[in-house]
Amino acid sequence: MTFHEAAKVNTGDFSRVESQLEKLTKQVAMLACLNGAGLTEDQAQAKRQASQKKAEAEKNAEKAKQIKKIELDKKAQAEKMKKDQEEDKKAKELAAQTDALWKSRIAAWESVNNTVEELTIKAKQAVTPAEIVQVGEKLKAAMMTREKLEVEGKIVPEIKLGEKRVVVGNRVLKVVKIILAHMQSIDGRGKAEVEDGVNKVNSLLREKAVTNDAIPWYTTVEIGKGSQDDELRWTVSKIGEECTKREVLTTMTECLTAVFGAKDDMLNAWMADEKTVRMLIPAAPLKVARGRRDIGKRLREENKEMKMGHRFPKVWGGARTTGLTLDPADHTESKRLVEKGVMWEGVRRQVQMMDINKMGEFKHSPPPQKKEEKKEKMSEKKTSAQVKTNTTNNNNKGQQGKQQVPRYWSNVICYNCTGSGHKRESCSSASRAASARSSGGQKRNSEVVGANENGQ
Repeated sequence: MTFHEAAKVNTGDFSRVESQLEKLTKQVAMLACLNGAGLTEDQAQAKRQASQKKAEAEKNAEKAKQIKKIELDKKAQAEKMKKDQEEDKKAKELAAQTDALWKSRIAAWESVNNTVEELTIKAKQAVTPAEIVQVGEKLKAAMMTREKLEVEGKIVPEIKLGEKRVVVGNRVLKVVKIILAHMQSIDGRGKAEVEDGVNKVNSLLREKAVTNDAIPWYTTVEIGKGSQDDELRWTVSKIGEECTKREVLTTMTECLTAVFGAKDDMLNAWMADEKTVRMLIPAAPLKVARGRRDIGKRLREENKEMKMGHRFPKVWGGARTTGLTLDPADHTESKRLVEKGVMWEGVRRQVQMMDINKMGEFKHSPPPQKKEEKKEKMSEKKTSAQVKTNTTNNNNKGQQGKQQVPRYWSNVICYNCTGSGHKRESCSSASRAASARSSGGQKRNSEVVGANENGQ
């Protein structure tokens, strides 16, 4: 090979071949060490490298699995949004049909009303009895038709389409959901207070509607369960299209504060967003006890590029494992966190999608009961409990003389309960001596079956 030919050779090709040969040589050496060749130290190092590669492969497989879950959730949300758009289109068509029906009824009412006025004039001008009867019958039929149209015109149809639209008359109104988070789980007393306050919130909403000459909003509440037992979901319906999310949130916050007061355990409130994904950091130990606000602040300090939703992170798990739940802003951010991980307490932690079975759900709150209904239900419960207690006592009395199944069989008869085998299930004596002390008698030995017959 001449100098000019050697100069034309690409040195990069040789370096790539050399690196591949080096990798191949290391792999062959590692396989040989795993099969027992080489020194003990080489074999131990080969085992460590093999375990590290296996752990890395399992980690990558888990990441791919989580990303696939996020993609499926994103696809489901896209289908749901498409369905919402179809329902929105259907709601507008339904509102247009209702508007056309109302206009036709108005035109029919005006026509019938003109007929009534004309027949009233003719009835006054009628001379013969036949004319009076004929005009009177026509006038009566026209007045009945007008009255029927007036009654039908007062009926405002209300049709709910999906979870986000409700058609009231010829208007398409929105349905939104507001999440109210608390610092602690909502106990039984808090649930009763919420259920009693729903009607008060609706009364305030009606007052605001009368003041603004608008359709009154209507709200219901759902109490969270499972991992969401510290949240309330308020569903507000019949909201005009012109109202923004900020206006709805401000109005509801004012009403809730007026009814329940500005409590210190309330964290924040936000409009439910379907783009967020519930994620979980399975292993995130807390070196120092922190509240949800402090946890969120700490996560943002260590992960400044992370985009979060409105829900504050929350401690998840029990005494043996401690994790954190968090809501990234969207599916893209969720995939990035799965691939890169999240920094927590100076260590990069693995992130996975929250299992839907562990996520919890919202339970519909029943309508508030009146005091009389509550008293009746309490009395019914007490009566049923008393009847059940009396029945149990009667059954126990009837079974006192019957032989019951002992724990084990023997030829010893307990003097206290006369049961075969010491001691029976129904025998209350802890021991012979203890039974003698409790009954005030002397300590006696249990009899042996067949002792007198054998002369022993």
